[in-house]
Parts: sequence; structure tokens; C-alpha cells
Amino acid sequence: MQQSTNRILSERKRFYFNRGIEFIIKDSIPNSIDMEKVIGLLRANLPISSYEGLKNVYFGEFDSLNKRKLTAMHFKDNIYIASNELTGEKDLLDDLIHEFAHRFEENNSEAIYEDGTIANEFLGKRNRLYDLLRQEVDEELNYFDFINTDYEKEFDELLHDKVGYTKIRNIAPTLFIRPYAATSLREYFATGFEDFYLNGGQELKGISPILYNKILSFENKEDFKRS
Repeated sequence: MQQSTNRILSERKRFYFNRGIEFIIKDSIPNSIDMEKVIGLLRANLPISSYEGLKNVYFGEFDSLNKRKLTAMHFKDNIYIASNELTGEKDLLDDLIHEFAHRFEENNSEAIYEDGTIANEFLGKRNRLYDLLRQEVDEELNYFDFINTDYEKEFDELLHDKVGYTKIRNIAPTLFIRPYAATSLREYFATGFEDFYLNGGQELKGISPILYNKILSFENKEDFKRS
């Protein structure tokens, strides 16, 4: 009976999430993923403002993801997930919560950044990373790249391809929740949001206390309750 139920669920193409948002499976996802379970976890734990205004979430193979070597993307009020890159429910939750974080940021950007505290914490960490990398890598580093909070493809490639996340983890294991958080201010927030809701945020609290407390302050507001 359970196997039959799993097969029926795996063949479904549309799943209702919340507030008119559907999860639409364009190309198949692993049978091991229980989409109803994933949706239930998201609905029970994420604040409304992390998906308010979204249209749909699509699963499939998309040129825009392949060209940029991405597994997920929030674009024009939709979220796109590379179904061929999924390995299980944990992997899917990682991608979804991270992209919901970007939606939350768009809905609340002024309240998140207006006091400058998160940007200051981020830039302090970027400065420390610059000092550490100067001592450890042969790559030529431009200090101005490290004080630019916006996303820049060249800087992303420097960290990921030229320096490498393994080296960053080794020389700065407690500087960022994970190396990708150093990419830009937006990704710093999104990776923190992801850890807060996926893992409970205790590691984030120790590594990025200002970011942790900012997310917690939203969590405690009635405006951001779940439904």
C-alpha cells in the first residue's frame, strides 16, 4: 500500500503549497522525495513573508540554470529548481529555503538593511578574509572587490574557482556559515536565513550574531507568522 501511495505521489505534476502557489514538476524528480512532506515542513516553519508574492515553483531542466551552473534560482516572482541535480529531500529543502530567503529579502529589504548592522558585520568579515587570503594564495587580489557588497560574477569565480571553497574553509572555518556566504551581502543574508530555518541557527548565532539576531527579530514579529 505504501509503495503504491509513493508511486502515485511521484507521478503527480502539481502540488498546492500556499496562497495560490503551486509546485509544478516539469521534469521528473527522484522518487525518494516526498513532496507533500517537504511542503508540509516549509509551510509549518517558514514565515509568510518568505513566499508572499510568489507565483509558482518549477522543477525541471532549464537553460537559464544550466548556463549559470546553478541548482536553483528566484527570478521574476517564480522559483526554478534543477530537478536533475536533486539527490534527496535535504538537498531540496536547502535549495528551496535559500530561494525563499531571497524572496523574504525582497519583501523586507528596507527593514533588513536600513540600520547598516548586517552590512557592517559582512564587510568586517570580508576584510578579515582579504587579510587571510593575501597570506595564503598566489592570486592577485583587489581590495576594492572585498568592500563591494553587490554580487559580481568575477568575484564569485575568484572565490569558487581560483581560491576554492576548500581553502576558504581551511583558513577561515568560523568566518562565514559557509564559503558561499562571502559572495555578496544578499547571499550572506540568504545563507544565514537558510541555516536559521533548516538547522536551527545555533551555528549561525556563533558565527554571525548580528545576522542571527536580525532574523530572530523578524521571527518574533506577528507580521511574519506562519499559516
